[in-house]
Amino acid sequence: MGQFGNQPDFATNDIKPITILNGFISDTPSSASFLNASVIYIGDNTTIGNELKVIPAGTVGPSVISGFSSPGYTGSNGTGYGNAAAVATTTSGSGTGLTVDITRTDVATGSIDYTSGLTLNTGAAQGYLNGDLVTITGGDGNAVFRIVASAGLPTVTQAVIFDGLGTGGFLPVTVDYVLATGTTVGKLIAAR
Repeated sequence: MGQFGNQPDFATNDIKPITILNGFISDTPSSASFLNASVIYIGDNTTIGNELKVIPAGTVGPSVISGFSSPGYTGSNGTGYGNAAAVATTTSGSGTGLTVDITRTDVATGSIDYTSGLTLNTGAAQGYLNGDLVTITGGDGNAVFRIVASAGLPTVTQAVIFDGLGTGGFLPVTVDYVLATGTTVGKLIAAR
């Protein structure tokens, strides 16, 4: 139990006001506005409203594809491929819409070198997870690669709105981000 009833028990030197100027309030979460599981104190809601829009601590965003790796078996590079842009893929995984650029193949066999000859095309790829297998269309249809992906930053659609908050109280969850749009409480303080 904290020093006062119904208040969190923490001692810290990392107490900061949350303002637009210091970069903590944002509608596009980034590492610069990351509050790192902070407790939020609400100093005022009587003059400007009583809603706080936050992304709770630990929320991860959609996966971000950083490359490709071999699935671990011989022949997975396929044959009969040539250099091409925006080549469609099929997947045995979670995502849709991935296209790739083939920039380097073995001239004699047309096999794709995934370490230096296959790049993500900036298409509408979404929902892929680390380890998903994708097959590149064309050639002999046997070029199969594993997606290398990591969790991305959370998005605004993952935010939660707390309504009816009391002045001088703490939000009942720790948060990583406070969003500007949808937040109508004032004099916010973050502490860890």
